[in-house]
Amino acid sequence: MSLPRVSILLPCFNARPFLEERINSILAQTFSDWEAIVLDSYSTDGSWEFFKSIADQDSRFRLHQVPREGPYAALNRGIKLATGEFLNIATCDDSMRPDFLDTLLEAFAICPEAGAAACDLLLINRDGNHLTKEDLVDYLPAESIKDLLALDVVRSYPIRRNINYRPPPHDCLLHFSTKSVYFSLTQLLIRTSLARKTEPFDTTIGSIADLGWLVRLTNLAGTVHVPKKLTMWRFHGDQLSVHRDETRLLSIKTIFERVLPEIRQRHSGLLTSNDCAALLLPSKAFLAGPFKKLWVWFEGGVRVVWMLSERPGMTLRAIRRGPFPFRNLRRFLVSTIVQSLGLTPKKLSVNQES
Repeated sequence: MSLPRVSILLPCFNARPFLEERINSILAQTFSDWEAIVLDSYSTDGSWEFFKSIADQDSRFRLHQVPREGPYAALNRGIKLATGEFLNIATCDDSMRPDFLDTLLEAFAICPEAGAAACDLLLINRDGNHLTKEDLVDYLPAESIKDLLALDVVRSYPIRRNINYRPPPHDCLLHFSTKSVYFSLTQLLIRTSLARKTEPFDTTIGSIADLGWLVRLTNLAGTVHVPKKLTMWRFHGDQLSVHRDETRLLSIKTIFERVLPEIRQRHSGLLTSNDCAALLLPSKAFLAGPFKKLWVWFEGGVRVVWMLSERPGMTLRAIRRGPFPFRNLRRFLVSTIVQSLGLTPKKLSVNQES
């Protein structure tokens, strides 16, 4: 038998209430040349039995029970098991539109140099309705709610409303503002070869492992972005990623410190020492108390002046066109660096041949 074009990874632990909708969204895909690799961590709520009933009817489902070591350990196993050219991580409490695979595969055909394809997503609540601030008020502070609801669109500087290619390390550097460029792994279709080339998920740092993996992946390859909401991310209050965790904030800073030498080695001559120091300031500001935060702001001003001396014309244009004022230090610094380096998303024509 020929190998499938797409491998869909389904990490699961006690997700039975959401499985029917998730599996139905896979079975409804207009693109049918896929395999679904179930990675169940010995669920006790009937999830495994449900998967077995599906696999009995559809041979494209491959079932694996894996040690109960967390979702990222399961994904590391799944990446090794995948046989498809492309890979999608289908978190079991989320869903996708029937044209998700078809649309992102078409994006790869338009932009074959891309290592990953990303779409926007629809944020939904437990019942599948559009997510609102009323759904979140008992879980998150007002500022966090505003940030979360704005992440339904893949971030870029400037924002692109058409299909676009984001050359490396555009998306990689955007992560240094301490906010992920993508909201969820489920909105990505990734070349399996790239997933294997990227360092495995770190299983010791909790939910921030997504960020660490994506920073490294987007350092290696560019992303084609389709600005359509083709996937659904469900908020049900149990996700670790929506709860503040001070140890997670420290892990973010550690991730960035470790990956910067990799970026400089991969993209020789792109970043100066001043750029690297400036890219670390947003995570420092995130962790700093009131007094130290003032010092970080002062250092940010010094770094911007230094950037003006190194790339005067491009830095000045980036500041003028930038969407953020200096008081929003985390986003101002990253957007200014990315734009001054000329790493802006490139608009693609849908008629462009592969």
